[in-house]
Amino acid sequence: MRRDLLTSVGVGLLVTIVISIGALIVIGHVARQQAMHEDERITRRLADMVMAAPLDAALAGDAEQRSHLDRLVQARLRDGTISRIDVWAIDGLVVYADDATKIGQRFPVPDEAVDAIERGITSSGVELHPETGPTPEPVQVDVYVPLRLPGGRVLAFEAYFGYRAVERHTAALTAQLVVPVIGALALLQLVQIPIAVSLARRVRRHEADRARLLEQALSASEQERAEIASALHDGVVQDLAGIGYALGAMSLSEAPERRDITRHLARAVRDAAEALRKLVVSIYPPDLSGAGLAAAVTGLVTPMRDAGIVARVETEPLPPLDPDVAATLYRAAREALANVAKHAQAGAVDVRLAPDHDARWEGRDAVLLRVSDDGVGPPEHALARRTDGHLGLTMLADRLAAIGGELTVVPGQRCGTVAEARMPARVATAVPTPRRRATRRRPPLTVDATG
Repeated sequence: MRRDLLTSVGVGLLVTIVISIGALIVIGHVARQQAMHEDERITRRLADMVMAAPLDAALAGDAEQRSHLDRLVQARLRDGTISRIDVWAIDGLVVYADDATKIGQRFPVPDEAVDAIERGITSSGVELHPETGPTPEPVQVDVYVPLRLPGGRVLAFEAYFGYRAVERHTAALTAQLVVPVIGALALLQLVQIPIAVSLARRVRRHEADRARLLEQALSASEQERAEIASALHDGVVQDLAGIGYALGAMSLSEAPERRDITRHLARAVRDAAEALRKLVVSIYPPDLSGAGLAAAVTGLVTPMRDAGIVARVETEPLPPLDPDVAATLYRAAREALANVAKHAQAGAVDVRLAPDHDARWEGRDAVLLRVSDDGVGPPEHALARRTDGHLGLTMLADRLAAIGGELTVVPGQRCGTVAEARMPARVATAVPTPRRRATRRRPPLTVDATG
C-alpha cells in the first residue's frame, strides 16, 4: 500500500512538472507573439500617422517636407521606438530609409514587401540577415506593413525593432502568468495528496476487514469440518463397524442357507464404514504435525490414482511447523489437486513437499509445496479476484499472504500447470484457530490416512 501511494504521489508530481514545463513553453510562445503583434501595431501607426503625408510630399520634391520627415524618423530612432526603417517599391527600389546612402538603391525585394504592397498583408518575424545590410543588434524583429500615400501609391514600410524589447515583454508577461498557472497546479497536487492518503488508508482498512472476514470464514469452515469429521467417526463409523462385527458373528450361527447373505451384509457394512473413514480423512485430516502432514498429503492423491492418474509424491523432513502453517499447506495441496482432477485433464501429477531454501526468507525456516501436472495448463488470470470457478485459489492466496507466504500458479515449462505455495515455517503472530465445541463424549479421533 505504501509503495502504491508513493507511486501515485510520484506520478502526480511528475505530471505536474511536465504540465508546468509545457505551460512555460506555451506562455513564452504566447508572450513573444503578443510582443510581435505590438510591434506590428506600432509600425502601422507610424506608417499611417507619421510617414504617409511627409513621404508623399518628399517624393514629389518638397525639400522642407523631406527635412521634416528626417527629423520625425530620427526622433523615433533616438527614443528607441524603432532601430531602422526602409520603404520599398514593388521593383526592389528603396525610396526612403533612415540611412540616406541606401535611398535610390535596388535590392532583391523581400516576399513580405511584395505581400504588403500587392495584398495589404502585415507580417513580422525574427530577422538575422537584413536585405539592406547589418543592423545595430544581431537579432531584430522585422515588420512589414503596407504604406498608402495620399496620392494613391502603395509602398511597403519596413521597420526593425530590437529583440531585447521582445524578450523583456516576454519575461514580464511570463512572470504575470506563470505564478497563477503553476500555483494552481501545485495547489491541485497538494489537495490530491491528502485525498490519496485518505483513500489509501480506507483501502487498507477494507483490506484488513476483508482479511478478517476471510479468516473468520476459513476458521468457521475448519471448525465445521472438524465437527463433521468427529461426528462421523465417533458416531456413524463406529456404529457401522459394530454392526459389521455383529453380522460377522451372526453368520457363524446362522443356518447354511442364510450364512452367505449374512456374510454379504457384513462385508457391505464394513465397506461402507471404510468409505466413511476415508471421507473423514478427506474432510479433516486427524494429524498435521510432524510426519502427519506428509501422510495426509499423500492420502490426497489416492482418489487420483484410483481414477488412473499417475500420482507421485516426494516428501522431505520438514522443520517444526506452526499449526496454522501446516493446515494452510494441507489446504493448498487439497485445492491444487482438486483443480488438477477437475480442470487439468492430466495424465500425471507430481507433488513435492520439502523445506524451502530460498534466500528470500533471510535464514528463517520455510517450506515449499509444489504441485505440477502435464495437463492443459492454467486458465488465464487463474488467481484473479472474483474469477468464476477459482474462488478457492483466491481465498487460499489471501490465506497464505496473511501468514507471510505466497501462492503462484504458472504454466509448466512444456505443458500443464505448476502451483507453488511458499511460506515460513513459523509466523510472527499465528492466526488463532477456533476452539472446537464439545461433541458426544466418545474416544478422540485417531484414524490415520489409511483408515
